[in-house]
Amino acid sequence: MRKLQNIDVLILDDFLTIGIDQRGQEDLTKIIFDRDGRLPTIIVSQTTAAYWVKKLPDPVGADSLVSRLNAGQRIELGDYDMRQHLAHAQTTVDS
Repeated sequence: MRKLQNIDVLILDDFLTIGIDQRGQEDLTKIIFDRDGRLPTIIVSQTTAAYWVKKLPDPVGADSLVSRLNAGQRIELGDYDMRQHLAHAQTTVDS
């Protein structure tokens, strides 16, 4: 865990696409809180912060964690699915 707390840039891709247990939430909270204001953390997700709160096992801790994450900058890219686009393009080329 110390390694994740101190890595130059932490990138969490597909954030909370699978559930985590109480211990996982506690570890995640420690990492995020330790990095807050000190080192950049990038969260990549197809879901919203409201979904994250529902997905985390401890609702009070979830609110605290998500509010900490929401203090940063958010970039929403929309619902464009590059995988579908590439699959369609490949199908067109193969035809």
